[in-house]
Amino acid sequence: MKKNIAPKQKVANAKKAKVVPAWKKSKVDEIKKLTTSYSTIALIDLTSLPAKQLQIVRKKLGEKVKFVIAKKILIQKAFESSANQKVKELLLHIGKEPALIFTNLNAFELFGQFKKNRQNTPAKTGQLAPNDIWVQAGPTPFTPGPVISELAQLKIKAGVVSGKIEIKAPALVVEQGKPVPQLAASILARLGIEPMQIGVTLVAALEGTDLYFAKVLDIDLDKTKTDIQTAHMDAFKLAVELEIMSKEVVEYLIAKAEREAKALEPLISNQAH
Repeated sequence: MKKNIAPKQKVANAKKAKVVPAWKKSKVDEIKKLTTSYSTIALIDLTSLPAKQLQIVRKKLGEKVKFVIAKKILIQKAFESSANQKVKELLLHIGKEPALIFTNLNAFELFGQFKKNRQNTPAKTGQLAPNDIWVQAGPTPFTPGPVISELAQLKIKAGVVSGKIEIKAPALVVEQGKPVPQLAASILARLGIEPMQIGVTLVAALEGTDLYFAKVLDIDLDKTKTDIQTAHMDAFKLAVELEIMSKEVVEYLIAKAEREAKALEPLISNQAH
């Protein structure tokens, strides 16, 4: 016997059977495929990033990276059904305006590319200071007037020198992590100080099975390279001093002995005569 379905139930069933748009399925499939096609997958945050800046970065990086901008729910569905199980870890760190980067650059190279393409901008009222914001000692373009009291409110010591206001000592205007006050934003802008940076914010990067966060990736590559070279030389010198018989030390000691022997040859020759 056929069961009668009430009109309200029919409507509910129709909602449940709602067809998912083809473009959404296509986007999910695209992301799934990409998660197994590149060695590095990065999660970025586009919050407060102007579209113009994003286009500049995309153009500079060219074919090195593939940007994918999609709704959070589509990224979640793609990651949850991906054959790459590790990408699920990125879901724990997804923000309000996420986007994805797929590349064969390693995570440190990718972060370095984003860092290199950041731009300094003036501070706006209420923005959180990324670092301690200082005003250095020296001349300013200000003529004597109300600005002296404004500087004093910010605990900036200043005086008049040759008709212009001069800052007498470095002053910490905004501490790291604190919101920028309106007066501080105004003074910093008038001094030409641009303490804020805009650019792509990398939240986390998955390279193979290793998950890296921005704090780990934010290193000075040149300094790190120099430190490793220095450490290598120090270790080598110590090994030579202690005569630790590694391949490198043995080769050095033999070459050194040969040089010293050759240096003695003239002395031996003179004594023989």
